[in-house]
Amino acid sequence: TPALADARDDKIKALEQKLDSLVNEIQTLKKDEAADKAAAKADKDTLANQVVDLKRAQTAEIADAKAQKANDPTLSFINERATFTSADGSSSVSLRALAQYDMSQFSQTGRSASGTDLSSGTNFRRARIGFDGKILDNWSFSFLYDLGGTGTEGPRISDAYVQYNGLGPVHIRSGAFSTPEGIEDQTAPADLMFIERAAPADLARSIAGSDGRKNFLNVFAYDDDYYATLSWSAARTADAASFDSQQGLVGRASYRIYKDADTNLILSGNGTYVFKVADTAVSPAGASPITYQEGPENGVDGTRLVTSGAINARKATIWGVESAGNYKSAYLQGGYYGYSLERRASALPNPNFSGWYVQGSFILTGETRGYNPATAAFTSPRPASPFNFKGTGWGAWELTARYSVVDLNYNAGTLGTTLAPSGIRGGVQKGIAAGINWYPNSVIRFLVDYQHLDIDRLASAVSPFQNIGQKVDIATARAQLAF
Repeated sequence: TPALADARDDKIKALEQKLDSLVNEIQTLKKDEAADKAAAKADKDTLANQVVDLKRAQTAEIADAKAQKANDPTLSFINERATFTSADGSSSVSLRALAQYDMSQFSQTGRSASGTDLSSGTNFRRARIGFDGKILDNWSFSFLYDLGGTGTEGPRISDAYVQYNGLGPVHIRSGAFSTPEGIEDQTAPADLMFIERAAPADLARSIAGSDGRKNFLNVFAYDDDYYATLSWSAARTADAASFDSQQGLVGRASYRIYKDADTNLILSGNGTYVFKVADTAVSPAGASPITYQEGPENGVDGTRLVTSGAINARKATIWGVESAGNYKSAYLQGGYYGYSLERRASALPNPNFSGWYVQGSFILTGETRGYNPATAAFTSPRPASPFNFKGTGWGAWELTARYSVVDLNYNAGTLGTTLAPSGIRGGVQKGIAAGINWYPNSVIRFLVDYQHLDIDRLASAVSPFQNIGQKVDIATARAQLAF
């Protein structure tokens, strides 16, 4: 019927409208979904770009950090001393220290009423602190200040120099330092077998060498076997002011004539020529004195027991020959020295003096004394088994012995006679010493020495006290730290 047909049509239209509405909703949803996907993709791309940027930034920061780290200095311990080294290794600076604390007891016999009284006690023989290093490979430097000294010394500069090393085996140095002079002289203070250097060598170095000597120029060259040096030296940093500073030339030549796995043997010659003696006054007529003098091989009391007295001099000359060598744990060293001067404004003959020494050691624990080609001198043994309280290591133990003579008499005459006008009764000092060194490790050392001195010296005038010599026995202990 028409009514049913109309109802059916209406229903179909309603369904079609709903279908169209659903289609529209589906299309809308698809558009929304496409928009969401596009937005998500955009967000994803943005996030990916941010991640890439972050990675780039982190990579740059890491590269910068690595570059900065590559330029940072490094801290290391070389031979037990703290050392800062530049990243490229061309420059470095190391902390240095040397402390030697001595305790000595003097016993004197045969001393006349006018004789010298020596003072027992304690002393920081050396208390050095400072640094050394290199700059841009070819330059090196050192600065050490010493707060110790003998009984007559005070704080002073020990080292303050610069050195150029860019000429192969040849090196040039200028500043304040120990002027290179001989085997015993160039043995480092921390490596000496005894409390002090042998008296004849110590006397030689006291005139134009010794620690803190101001050197205008020092040129030296060496390789594994030879060593040669020449210095133009002046006064020491701690010397009292004078008019016209002392000037002198100091030279040394050394050669290692034999070496193998167990043996080193060197010969050495040295000479000192003081061509300008320091004046004591502005006036040309003022004195220019030189004094050859020496005391016990001990720094607790710095008194000199033999002395030439101050001699007005125009020039001074010292020469010496030395030899040293080791065979495994045994070591032997000796030398002979001659000392002379040219008097100033005097018709008297020029005096000359002499001295010699021999010393040796034996290392009970089997180590050997090392050889340092840079100084043509020997070094302390390095313990193969450093000491520890568990009893598995005892360090290195060394026995030492020495005999030395310094003769500062010239035309001295005999007891009871009047001294001749040209005569000098400086005295003769003979010393015998023995000791034991203990090296618990490469930094610390303990030393015990016994020394006997026989001083034979006449008074300059006939008097109730004609013989002003004496016999001296000295017991000394030292504690040392060095790096």
